[in-house]
Amino acid sequence: MAKPVEGPPKGAQARPTGSEGPAGPAGPKRPERPGGWGQVLTLARYEFASFWGGATGALALLVFLGLEGLFFNNSVAAYALANLGAMSRGGAIDATLTMFTVGLSDLGLLLALVSPLATMRSFASSAHGGHLDLLMSWPLGRRRLTLSLFCAAFFSVSLLAVLGLTPYALLLSMGVGSLRLLAAAFLGLILAVAAFVAVGLAVSSHTRKPMASALTTLGALGFMWAIGWAGPYIPETASLLVQGLAFGPRINHFTLGLLDFNDVLYFAALTLCSLALAKPVR
Repeated sequence: MAKPVEGPPKGAQARPTGSEGPAGPAGPKRPERPGGWGQVLTLARYEFASFWGGATGALALLVFLGLEGLFFNNSVAAYALANLGAMSRGGAIDATLTMFTVGLSDLGLLLALVSPLATMRSFASSAHGGHLDLLMSWPLGRRRLTLSLFCAAFFSVSLLAVLGLTPYALLLSMGVGSLRLLAAAFLGLILAVAAFVAVGLAVSSHTRKPMASALTTLGALGFMWAIGWAGPYIPETASLLVQGLAFGPRINHFTLGLLDFNDVLYFAALTLCSLALAKPVR
């Protein structure tokens, strides 16, 4: 015969379980850990795919390929005409100087023109669309959020830089130019792209309109490029300051095959300072 189940002793209260009664006082809530590097890469991949899957990426690619084709065609035409004149006088010109140095310098200017399209949607587009708070709610923190947006824009513009270097790689395969010159130019352009993108992110984080962000970034980069031409027309002391702020001559150093530590330090400092200023405005 089965033994009957005994109930709780008389006077004792049953312990509430599930929805039978209120739970006891909850302990202190454990703080959430900030998002790791996996979430940084996830957001960077999402932003990269969103850029190239939208109209902005298509516009950037169209503008870049059109202008790069024009610049490269002009450099080839200039080389052909100059070489024709030199051959008529019994000489020849340096194809490396004409087609590589000038063409790669124009490529640096073109990347500065296109990079605002990659950064205009980083913070400003989110603020304009009203979902910046949702983006900031990710457990990443401001620094990692900025880093993920920087990585997305950096790799987007770097992809354009690689496309722009492709014709020069083909020339190198035909014996025109040198591998050292092309490698130095690639390093300089990548450093310049990082600085362009960081400046664009800093501007985008303080604006709420994508178009305003793009135009302001374009104006800032254009000014920093153009002041390099003002050196011969201003006093010597001011000329040294201007040459120190302009990045056009520094890109030219790389396209000439020159690796100067001061140029590397300039682009690295500009990148880090701009990223430090990238504080999104809600």
